[in-house]
Amino acid sequence: MNKSIGAIEFRSISKGIEISDKIVKKAFVEIIYLKSICPGKLLVIVAGDEGEVKESIEYGVEISEGYMLDSFIINSVSDAIINGLKNKYEKNNSVLSIGIVETSKVCSGIKSLDKALKSSNVKLIKLQLAFLVGGKLVYMISGDLSSVEYGVHESKKVLSQKEIINISIIPFPDIQIIDNLINNK
Repeated sequence: MNKSIGAIEFRSISKGIEISDKIVKKAFVEIIYLKSICPGKLLVIVAGDEGEVKESIEYGVEISEGYMLDSFIINSVSDAIINGLKNKYEKNNSVLSIGIVETSKVCSGIKSLDKALKSSNVKLIKLQLAFLVGGKLVYMISGDLSSVEYGVHESKKVLSQKEIINISIIPFPDIQIIDNLINNK
């Protein structure tokens, strides 16, 4: 089986913790992210084999009692996403172009990122989940201009218009942008 991840985004921290406990007891999954992501919201992301993740997330959705904002299951997940959740990125010495996608919900943003990474020759250079950004998700991908444009185009296909806050493409970003946003100098 392929490595999969699944998530549920809750509008209640206490209910989110309660359901998170139940979903990890329901199937053999590992919690890779469990945090309050902005005032009043909680995100749980689990990893494991495809069937186990599917069972746990579907169970969580079923018992969410209206507290769920969004959810997803991604099979054959990119290592870049798992590493991005841990704030670990592949060294990128040559940033030709940047695509920045900002979504209104974390779950829909991660689904969008997965589509971008799987559809074009781009790298994840930054992933910011909801904390301090009002519950949104922001990710940055890099590559040559045509790859970034195509990746962003494909990523929009899994988002509704309401889920898109903004999308920007920056060809040949200034070194100050790269150093401050990506290299954290």
